[in-house]
Amino acid sequence: MTATLSSVLTGATTSGLFVWRGVDPDRDLLGEIHNSGWSAWRLDTSAVSDAAGLYDAIAETWGLPEWFGRNLDALWDVLAERTQAPAVLVWEGAEAFATHDPDLAVVLLGLLRDAVTQTSAFSVVVRPDGPVAPGSLLSELDGLL
Repeated sequence: MTATLSSVLTGATTSGLFVWRGVDPDRDLLGEIHNSGWSAWRLDTSAVSDAAGLYDAIAETWGLPEWFGRNLDALWDVLAERTQAPAVLVWEGAEAFATHDPDLAVVLLGLLRDAVTQTSAFSVVVRPDGPVAPGSLLSELDGLL
């Protein structure tokens, strides 16, 4: 499915896990999402190489408490809580993370795909470092212009 950020934010496109294919690499997606009245979260895993680093990045960026469980179950709980209101997660560095821990990257994408099916107002936009190669981690995601 190909969509636009506007169609996601207006509800014209159902929730999904999208790969950003926009031509402007400096476009302020978080600002646009926030200005639309949705919650906007960022996850940057470009310098993350393992599970501990992933959970540290999530906890730090999202302002989670010290007792955050730092595992997939705890992440699922955080997503369930935070997606009660319309929200978009912008994930940068997914491909870089996948080069270090491809198995966890695939599991994380699966968890995010499951999360977007649980509510009509949560989407994930994965912002690639460059063109998405056929067969790459991101090649199976829905398009987003």
